[in-house]
Amino acid sequence: MVQASLPVRLLRLGFGIGVLWFAFWVVGPRIVASVPALAHYGAVQDIYGIRSGALYYNDVDATQAAENNSRDSWRFTPQGPEQGG
Repeated sequence: MVQASLPVRLLRLGFGIGVLWFAFWVVGPRIVASVPALAHYGAVQDIYGIRSGALYYNDVDATQAAENNSRDSWRFTPQGPEQGG
């Protein structure tokens, strides 16, 4: 297989970056603006101060707090009355 020349590879790289930029900064916001459920989701995140980075495990402090809260909710869940024998 013959490798493409440097200018061709740079053009392909630039094209790929351009496609990603267009998808994230042009198409994405238009989809969010045109779908009411997505706009509402964004508004709810703003109202309640939800840091969406924690949803994707990028915000280490928030994910650690979420993990602790999740563990505590299972650990301290009421079990109901104990069944005597």
